[in-house]
Amino acid sequence: MQLLLLMLSVYTFILAENERIWKMPVLFIGLLIWLFTRKKSKHPIHWIVFFMLLLIDLYYSYFWVANHHFMLIFMVLVVIFYSYHKRSDVLLKNIQLLLFIVVIASVIQKLMSSQFMSGEFYYYMINRGSLFRNFIDVLPDGLEVVKSNSESISALYESNPNNGENIVVKDVFSNLGKISYIFAWGIMVLEFIVAIGVIWKPRSTWTHLLFSIMILSILCARLETGFAALLAICGVFLCRNINLRLLYIIIVLGCFSLVVTKIGYH
Repeated sequence: MQLLLLMLSVYTFILAENERIWKMPVLFIGLLIWLFTRKKSKHPIHWIVFFMLLLIDLYYSYFWVANHHFMLIFMVLVVIFYSYHKRSDVLLKNIQLLLFIVVIASVIQKLMSSQFMSGEFYYYMINRGSLFRNFIDVLPDGLEVVKSNSESISALYESNPNNGENIVVKDVFSNLGKISYIFAWGIMVLEFIVAIGVIWKPRSTWTHLLFSIMILSILCARLETGFAALLAICGVFLCRNINLRLLYIIIVLGCFSLVVTKIGYH
């Protein structure tokens, strides 16, 4: 919960500039209530205030907030409920169900996308430099190819669509089409196995080993720091293996450092 509160505080601070006129009274009233009732009230005032701020951002920015915003809202709800029922088994069951829904929804979304399952999504994003950018940087001509592809795509966007113009992007490395296809299916199968493991064997070492690999693969492809941190926090809740729990904590702290410095997609 301390890790979750840490991530929540930083995330809401980053979004503090958005809709300040509505957030100021929420913060002011929340601080007043906490000040005068902190020794009397059993209500989790700080969690409730954060929850209200998340709802404000969701209302005003519904079409652009990322997946981790929705996941964060439900995780905060789970903690608020726990503050009242005080049952750790219910808390862990809610975290388990939330994690299962998030991962299985990702699997379903991928299966419904023909562009993803054909590998076209990864093929396009890698050639444009939006995925695996840090790995592309070490290739001799990688950056030049990415720059050339990005310029061609930008020029195509600015052209008149009635002219029927088209471009052919260059491959960053050979056999990228086949590799993209294999990777797309591999990541989908991995997520499906993790989802089944989370709902069937939520404390299994193998489940969390595969889950940690899935989180690291997300970070390797793209620095989804906020989403990866929340996934790792769920892993800390559910995992019993001390070494894997330590790995999850390292992932959370690493993502937290990137979020604070505004590196990645937080």
